[in-house]
Amino acid sequence: MTSILFAKNVQLEKAKYYCQLSSKNAQLKAYNLYKSVYIKSLIDNNKKEKIEALKGLIECSKKLHLKSDDYERELSYLIGGKKSLYKPKLAKNKTTTQHSTLTSYRLKSGYVQFFFNRPIDKKDIRHFTLKRGSIYKDIYDIKARLGFKKIIKKLHTVDKMKIAQYKKDVVRIVFENSSAIRSRFSLKNRLLNIYLKKNSSTSVSKKSPDTIRVIPQVIKNSSYTIVIDPGHGGKDSGAIGYKRKKEKDIVLSIAKKVYKSLKNAGYKVYLTRRGDYFISLRNRTKFANKVHANLFISIHANAAPKRSRYLTMHGLETFYLSPARSSRAKRIAALENRVDMQGMNYYSKNVYLDFLNREKTILSNKLAIDIQKNILYHLRKRYKVKDGGVRPGPFWVLVGAQMPSILIEVGYITNPTEAMRLSNPIYQKLIAKGVVEGVESYLKNIEK
Repeated sequence: MTSILFAKNVQLEKAKYYCQLSSKNAQLKAYNLYKSVYIKSLIDNNKKEKIEALKGLIECSKKLHLKSDDYERELSYLIGGKKSLYKPKLAKNKTTTQHSTLTSYRLKSGYVQFFFNRPIDKKDIRHFTLKRGSIYKDIYDIKARLGFKKIIKKLHTVDKMKIAQYKKDVVRIVFENSSAIRSRFSLKNRLLNIYLKKNSSTSVSKKSPDTIRVIPQVIKNSSYTIVIDPGHGGKDSGAIGYKRKKEKDIVLSIAKKVYKSLKNAGYKVYLTRRGDYFISLRNRTKFANKVHANLFISIHANAAPKRSRYLTMHGLETFYLSPARSSRAKRIAALENRVDMQGMNYYSKNVYLDFLNREKTILSNKLAIDIQKNILYHLRKRYKVKDGGVRPGPFWVLVGAQMPSILIEVGYITNPTEAMRLSNPIYQKLIAKGVVEGVESYLKNIEK
């Protein structure tokens, strides 16, 4: 990808794209994407993103005939310090600006050249990617006119290239492929070069069956980035369990084994913390977004609410971010959220669950199911473990993640039997093995 892509908020780019489509479903998707960006801007305290998200919410609201007064009022306050309603500026019909015209293109080895009748600027180019089903799209929107008819062309590097007049003053160039595409561009006066590269595939030498089976999988896995988040840390010890065992210590030990197992499987892996220090909840997913993670997995240990239930409450549970439907989920979420709920404003405290991206929630649910199932499979080979199930829950640590994200409660630290197991390196390795195989099962299913 070009550096320009990472400099911008990808969700904002996608939202702008969907909002311009005539389909109500696309506009609704844009509306939800803008909401997701808005709640992330609250978490990151990013005023610029907040303004862009609010503008998008207002535009989509009007197209969908939804109320936008609250968004308009907040935007007016942000940009001018006034509480009167924001009114989008209307373009004045003065002299029309002259647009560049795309006059021709030329196919080269590994790149395509595009020729314009006058110089174009980087600010006139918007680059973003989309994935629709199994098709990857790398898109360039250029402020220009098209000097020839719509083109659909097969290329050696990618499956298809399309060039068309997307809007009156925007030419759209789309590269389509069945696997992910990496591209970058360069500008020189009237010449635009777009360099194309598919994600690296492996040429396998015919040495042994093992080489043929294993090496492609490791190469394939290396294209995925996973962030493992050991809960709590430093001043926040988490739950205190049997024999004064601390949640922060147990989950760090498990997280390191998960990290090592995923690295050995060929994935690119990060830990949010490697030692006993405090990291705020919002900075955990902020880090995952920064490294462009594909998955975010937070590891915690549970605790019974009353001493009288220490012996009876046990088992493995996995949560994904969604409005909690049970008092049990709300209780566990309240326990995990308690350290980082100070300083939240009205929107982030009361409305953030309405801002969830539906597609991300569905994928998070699938990831939770696969990991829960595989951890249980490995633990039950040697231990009797209760299946606490996969549940939705309002966990603040998962808010703001731009990728599928889950929270695993590996067991009850207040239960004497489970507390001793959770401290056992053998038990921890079985959990790690289950997480790795759960991740592999999830990725295999979504790639179908």
